Amino acid sequence: MLNSKIKTATELLLKSMPETPLQWIASVFSGLKKRLARSWKQHRRYKKFIRFCDFVITRCNGDRFIEFELSNICNAQCVFCPYPDLLRTDKKFMHMSDEILDQNLSKLSHFRQALISFTPTTGDTLLHPGWDTSILRIIADKHIARATMFTNAIRLDGDNRRRFADLLNSTNGHKLSELYFSVGGLDAAVYKALYKVDRFEAVSGNISEFLHLLSKSGLSTGVHIHVKMPAGMQADAAKADKLFNAAGYPFVYYSFSALYYSNDRYTRNALIDYRSDVTPDKAKACAYLQKTRFAADGSIWADGCVISEMPGDSALKLGEHTDSWPQLEAARSKLIHGWEAEGDIPAPCQGCTMYRSR
Repeated sequence: MLNSKIKTATELLLKSMPETPLQWIASVFSGLKKRLARSWKQHRRYKKFIRFCDFVITRCNGDRFIEFELSNICNAQCVFCPYPDLLRTDKKFMHMSDEILDQNLSKLSHFRQALISFTPTTGDTLLHPGWDTSILRIIADKHIARATMFTNAIRLDGDNRRRFADLLNSTNGHKLSELYFSVGGLDAAVYKALYKVDRFEAVSGNISEFLHLLSKSGLSTGVHIHVKMPAGMQADAAKADKLFNAAGYPFVYYSFSALYYSNDRYTRNALIDYRSDVTPDKAKACAYLQKTRFAADGSIWADGCVISEMPGDSALKLGEHTDSWPQLEAARSKLIHGWEAEGDIPAPCQGCTMYRSR
């Protein structure tokens, strides 16, 4: 009960804090976790403190972090994602090239103590043939304080598990302190219904083997298993832990999605339930327009949520990797001014259920 009360109070406090102190707190707890991680295998009492560090770090993401899309190609066609619709447009599907990566790296100096999220709007990072090398190059930048990554784990095979371990054991590997695995339900039938591919057995095996590897290696990377649920399914963390974490790795966290984000242009699916738009008064631009997404094709966007890029729409695009940072920020300012001064809300943001006021 006490732990629950402490967590609730901590979460409420962090939610009320502005961006700068929030990132400072994240850096402090990331440093503390790094120290504790060196000897948690010998001192098991450190486990609960590392878990609390993970709790704080994940709640300090803020509104201005960077989405780095190393690949916009996906190996699933999830019913809650616009990817299947985007496939029918002239959008260019590709892995980020070294040239584009170099241009984007030169822009990181405009951030301070930044959080990088290797979470594409569409696509899966592990499909990029040099995903680990690219991540190492990015997190080596002194302006990057920490990083997260989101993957569906379909390609978390033996080779990629070893590459992950090497990355996490590298000089800057501690910056990648949180990993997110997206799973469709807790059985093969639900998985196929939501993700439209028959890969449940492979995914559950990949995650289980990966957690065994982390445990054996003495690593303390926070692993968040995010279970997508269809309408009517109940959350079951005990079943999920039995399915994915036979190794008993102590830094695994479960979350369940029963409601999904949408907007006025989104094609809804009868298999899932959606969040309602509870903020009809949107005089202020969404806080997530402060985020920056470096897309795989070289374009640069404001925001990075899964419904920020709709088929045939580029309203949230700021420019290209060849543009200067002042040009990109001028485009962002114009976007926000148009919303707040002229009521010109970009199409993906109209009726969006992910809205957060600035």
